[in-house]
Amino acid sequence: MVKPGTMNILIVDDMENMCRSIRAMLKILKFGKSYTIAHNGRQAWKLLTDTQESYDFAFIDWNMPVMTGVELLGMIRKDKTLRDMPIIMITAEANMEIVAEVAESAIDAYLLKPLTVKSLGDKIKAALVKVYNPPPVIFHMKRARDLDEDGDPEQAMDELKLAIAADPESSKPIREMGILLYKKNDMKKAQRCFIEAATMNQLDVLAFHYLGEIYLKKNDINNASKFFEKAMEISPRHVERAIYFGKILASNGLAKKSKKVFNKAIGLANDPLTLQEEVVAFCMEQKMYDYCIKLYNNLLSNYVERVDLILNLSLACEKIAK
Repeated sequence: MVKPGTMNILIVDDMENMCRSIRAMLKILKFGKSYTIAHNGRQAWKLLTDTQESYDFAFIDWNMPVMTGVELLGMIRKDKTLRDMPIIMITAEANMEIVAEVAESAIDAYLLKPLTVKSLGDKIKAALVKVYNPPPVIFHMKRARDLDEDGDPEQAMDELKLAIAADPESSKPIREMGILLYKKNDMKKAQRCFIEAATMNQLDVLAFHYLGEIYLKKNDINNASKFFEKAMEISPRHVERAIYFGKILASNGLAKKSKKVFNKAIGLANDPLTLQEEVVAFCMEQKMYDYCIKLYNNLLSNYVERVDLILNLSLACEKIAK
């Protein structure tokens, strides 16, 4: 473990005064040796991946422009080099969305604004204990993750059983067992695990998402939609999931429902115009020409001289004899 006073700290917040405030509190706590500031997730990701500097701890704001804290966290947790870095999420409000996204992204702690030196210090201590001296349930879950990645799913399953025994009240190891069984194509047992996890924790968004995937494999679109909708209800800002769900609906002839999902996702996206181009290309393939005309007209209001958009709009109009 790196000593707290020698850590390189990354602070990510779009408000300059908040960055300064966090840095000042950390200095009072004698936590950290160097402090690097980023003002959105994209800047932070560049710092984390494009430089020779390594970071030992990060404080990340939940709601930022360009790339949100949640999006950044998802990328960090998928990166083998960065994923075990301790992270504290900072947010101005506590609601169901945040709780769900914290669970989905494996945050070590989250902290409500306004911050105090004491609250910050308490969360830092808790996060350091969790990462460097984890309770048995977390230790066994990380062991299971590593074994699965090393190609030993059976040993990974044994570790998850130990995790469940260590904390029978937690839905996470049961859900992770479901994911492992899902990857092994044992859908019956996986489904039982996800149902148990979702029953234990009604905010376990991944359990609901995977139940949707299982019913999709069964070609049971009604039940698949029910579980995907539940996942989106819990974590409505997850744009990638919304687009995926919208494409499922459209591919199964549910164009009206898919349009609503696409519109919601576009409204939440940090780069709505780029997302609209992805959606409209898909919808042209699905022959949703009326919807495509609306999207192309909106894109052309922003990209007036894009000849390719004008051509595609003309093609969509031609298909419905406009």
